[in-house]
Amino acid sequence: MQPLASSRLLRHYTHLPLEIFVLCLTVLPILVLVHFYQMLPDRVPEYLNLRGEVEVWGQRSFASVFRLPLMAIDLQVLCLLTKYASLQAKPRSEDSELLSDYEAGSLQVSSRLLDWFRAFIAIKLGVSSLETIFFSIPRFQFLTSMTRLTSWGASILGITGACFYGYKLLSLSRRLEPVSSEQGIQHNRSRARSRVFYFNPRDAAWFSDRHMPNFGNKWIYLFMLCLLFLPLLMFWPLLS
Repeated sequence: MQPLASSRLLRHYTHLPLEIFVLCLTVLPILVLVHFYQMLPDRVPEYLNLRGEVEVWGQRSFASVFRLPLMAIDLQVLCLLTKYASLQAKPRSEDSELLSDYEAGSLQVSSRLLDWFRAFIAIKLGVSSLETIFFSIPRFQFLTSMTRLTSWGASILGITGACFYGYKLLSLSRRLEPVSSEQGIQHNRSRARSRVFYFNPRDAAWFSDRHMPNFGNKWIYLFMLCLLFLPLLMFWPLLS
């Protein structure tokens, strides 16, 4: 197996138990909603406030029932694409061992941060998706408190993990600053200012100098499409 310090393959930064966990919490709520769809009343909850109370009720429809599971899928794809893009980015230097260690450490921490977000998204949106059933069908209403506690717990853990891994990334960046040459910094800045549109199909990196999207990379279009769909999914019931 290729060592992580020189590996930029997605499978070397993937953990099978996490993938199974995320897959189950993303797919199972959809299957449960499909099973109970015909049992739902004509009026279902669409948006809840921070106290766990239904703020907006709406007509039962595909948009009102499956909006959150589709958001979960969209966010999972965004996280995976972001993870893949970070692995495809060009290394800052091929000569300095310290920079090589920084790149390897940065990739590991970034991957763990994205995996933490993916677990948080799977838990929070998974249980929130089931609230459509729990608030709509009287015999399941006793479960609403449990889903609220689970959702808040996932949010707290998500914020805690983001702060922890964000601090580790910041520490790695501070280690890099003393050995970064002013000439290299000025070179990157001048290149960033000199280009407005970057298109290079032969460049595996998604961004040029980590500033501008590489529109020659096919994956950037899927990433932008997922970004576009996210706000549409959030407000889909209001638009229909």
